[in-house]
Amino acid sequence: MDKQRDYARVVTLIYALGILITLAVVFLAVAPYSRTSHTWLSSLALLLAETAIYGLVLHYLSQGKRSSGLIPGYLAFSAIAGLYLIVVIVFIIVFSLVLDVSTTSYVLLHFIALAIAAIMASLVTLYVRHSEQQDGDPSSSSIQWVPEVRDSLLSIKQELEGWNDEASSRLSKDVANLDEKVRYSDPTSHPSLADTEADVLNQVQLLAREINGLKKAAEANGQSERIGRQIQEIGNLIARRNQKLIQLKG
Repeated sequence: MDKQRDYARVVTLIYALGILITLAVVFLAVAPYSRTSHTWLSSLALLLAETAIYGLVLHYLSQGKRSSGLIPGYLAFSAIAGLYLIVVIVFIIVFSLVLDVSTTSYVLLHFIALAIAAIMASLVTLYVRHSEQQDGDPSSSSIQWVPEVRDSLLSIKQELEGWNDEASSRLSKDVANLDEKVRYSDPTSHPSLADTEADVLNQVQLLAREINGLKKAAEANGQSERIGRQIQEIGNLIARRNQKLIQLKG
């Protein structure tokens, strides 16, 4: 927390210096060569762009560790604010100093630029909020959990098809039964079941790697009983997960 406050103070100092430098440049280097209305509007636009960047940095610092998950959104906001600042500078040079357009036209140009930046920022805001809702929605992770487990089980089925022995037939049947349990499991979830669901997925993926590593039929015969017990344990874990979910929803 103390570090965040220190960073915020440094950012505020940089922002204050930036404001002073901006005003000095505008009124000393731009004002003598442009209309008074242009000067004030240019100053306002520059201050708005710099304030947007300053506010964005402060918001990032205030979020702490949570901000790391929203870096794409912050980068997008930073790009919009930076582009708006560049556009304002281009407007000052081209339309105020070089072309000396009318005040009405100059106001309209800045309004269009600001409106476009606001629309882009609104779209990014919608994306960020949607991402936050997805990350905080336990059902979304569970819905992904079901197909991930079934994909791993499918790879196990395909591997067992290459085993031409009695053990493979029995294991294939066990895997098919396990797949049915996953298939008919409730895709929605509860936060308290996240660890259980992750454990199921990890065990199924581990089982898939182990079966894939058994190249010879002799090795498969020697490991079939152990693999059968693993499949049974995974099935029991899924059954407990489903039963617990029923209790939580009841």
